[in-house]
Amino acid sequence: MTKKRTAFFVSDRTAITVEKLGRSLLSQFDGIEFIQVTLPFVDSVEKARDTVQQINEASMADGERPIVFSTLILPAVHNIIEQSDALILDLFESFIVPLENSREGGETG
Repeated sequence: MTKKRTAFFVSDRTAITVEKLGRSLLSQFDGIEFIQVTLPFVDSVEKARDTVQQINEASMADGERPIVFSTLILPAVHNIIEQSDALILDLFESFIVPLENSREGGETG
């Protein structure tokens, strides 16, 4: 029997970047059918709250925490999404923090 799990791609813009990166990562897992939900333009507190409700409903329906791939920039929106019952993978944080740290280390371009 194939295991099902919901994966959300959440962005405050078009969601193209988060969707491509997230789908690439999910493709590494055989035996799991991912129900993929793309939520672009989550750019306000109200939209973030609606998104959390949708994520939490998927968690209840699946019986397992959804995976949320995020490229949210706005801290207020990001903080609300982090309150959902999900595994949150902030893709920008994964890349931007190391890039910022490399500049602080004195590297020049």
